[in-house]
Amino acid sequence: MQTQLPETVNFELQVERNRTIEGEYLLSKLTRLSEALTSNEGSITAKLVFGHSVGFASLKGTVSAKLKVECQRCLQPLETEVSGSFKFALVHSEEDFELLPEELEPYIIEGEEQSVLELIEDELLLSLPMVTVHTNACSAVLTKQEQERKAEKEAAHPFAALSALKNDLSN
Repeated sequence: MQTQLPETVNFELQVERNRTIEGEYLLSKLTRLSEALTSNEGSITAKLVFGHSVGFASLKGTVSAKLKVECQRCLQPLETEVSGSFKFALVHSEEDFELLPEELEPYIIEGEEQSVLELIEDELLLSLPMVTVHTNACSAVLTKQEQERKAEKEAAHPFAALSALKNDLSN
């Protein structure tokens, strides 16, 4: 089992130390994300790398999780893997936004400690697919439609009549 991530840290102090933090959170701690899930069992993993990038204090990271969501076709639970990555420049005001290169998104530092939990939850929410569906036909209606399409495709084949005649003769 990986180590438990802290809920808050001082981002600026971590940058000074060039620190990398890796670990996990229980999904049950992510209340906003849990609202979009059918189950909040399991955990998410994250890696946060503090340092400098193109002259700015930065935070780069990745998050990933296996989430149980609702299939939008059959409304049954569906497990999906979600992952995301981010690159933030740690700034103190909106005036600093214009100085940032395009590769870095701004993250405003307010106060001593910043919430790692909220940051990771935001990234997972942004990484959720717009629509989640099973990869195969997951309802009786879709299964029937798929069978009908297959039958129509076979009937439209130019040699379908010969195949049917051959099957009749061999019986």
